[in-house]
Amino acid sequence: MSAGVRYSVRRQPSAEQVHRLFQTAPWARDRSLAQIKVMLKNTDLVASAWQGDELLGMARVSTDFAFRAVLWDVIVERRRLGQGLGTKLVKSLLAHPRLRSVDQFWLYTTSKQGFYERLGFQAYPRNTMRLLRGRQAKA
Repeated sequence: MSAGVRYSVRRQPSAEQVHRLFQTAPWARDRSLAQIKVMLKNTDLVASAWQGDELLGMARVSTDFAFRAVLWDVIVERRRLGQGLGTKLVKSLLAHPRLRSVDQFWLYTTSKQGFYERLGFQAYPRNTMRLLRGRQAKA
């Protein structure tokens, strides 16, 4: 683990901090500040990693707090990759007291299957479906 890094499920990053972090990832780079504000407002739980006031990483969950939860946007600043921050963020959400009764966690990833498998996730293609709308449908 990286020295001097503090993790929190209480400290909420600002939309501006998340926007800066998202600029470092090709999959999140096109997200606008306005979209991120809406995203954060409608996110149930956020785990974040900090060094002082600098946001180093985050992960978020949408859930009904009873049966299902979806893990979204696990992101770590590029210079901090490989230091265990992403693992700690995901584990802190999986262990969150408000998610105790949730028995299924879902996520979508295009290239990090191995990372999530090490955390206990399994590929589940048979029943997974999606509908693309707007810009996504045209890509």
